[in-house]
Amino acid sequence: MIHLAKKTKAKLKNQTPDEWEIHDLWNRLESKGLFQNEAVSLSFLLPGLGQFIIMVKGEGKKSKPMVWIHSIQNPNTMVGDKNDIHFLPSLIRFHADLYSERPDVGAIVRFSPPWSSKLSYLDHPLPLVFDEQCRQLGASVNQLPLDSNGKLLPSPVLHSGANGFLLGEEVVITSVTREKAIYNCELIEKCAKAYLLAIATGGSVRKIPWFVRFIAKSRLLKDEKKAMEFYKRGERPTGFKAY
Repeated sequence: MIHLAKKTKAKLKNQTPDEWEIHDLWNRLESKGLFQNEAVSLSFLLPGLGQFIIMVKGEGKKSKPMVWIHSIQNPNTMVGDKNDIHFLPSLIRFHADLYSERPDVGAIVRFSPPWSSKLSYLDHPLPLVFDEQCRQLGASVNQLPLDSNGKLLPSPVLHSGANGFLLGEEVVITSVTREKAIYNCELIEKCAKAYLLAIATGGSVRKIPWFVRFIAKSRLLKDEKKAMEFYKRGERPTGFKAY
């Protein structure tokens, strides 16, 4: 069933907890200016069900976000005719493929924020130059590989433990929990803004020392392993902090 998104945070009587939660996070990200007039999608894993809930909005100010639930292994892309998102089937498959490839991931955001979407114009990936970037995003921000049909391909980039990627000019954020999704979205935008402004001056930007990157990455991989174990048991991970 399709549910039109509400601009209010008030919990509607006919909304499930998952629907309310995805609306709430959507509104928080939108209020921070991270969702512009481009297409946006946000999804949550539904532990133990083999499904994910996804909220999608097409391009333009008049496009309204809608919500569906789909199977990860066999995503049903038949969503009816009452939508203007021609790329919706491939978008749903993208989220399903990413959950299949990364069993530690509990939330995915695919969007075009003002600053980090400009990273695609660089001739190199966004390097690790900030402490929290190392701790939460885990690796330099690279393009995700797709095949000729737009299907996500397994790769070292995807399985590096990283949580920030590019997909053309779009940005893809993953997180171990729903709660951390908003922080990772904000984090990549802050890092991208600072880095792009810094290199625009013509100066050099130093990377975080290797031993700091190693310690931060080890902690991140530990978090992701813990989350994966929760999801395998059909449970939502607990005990994680935003930073």
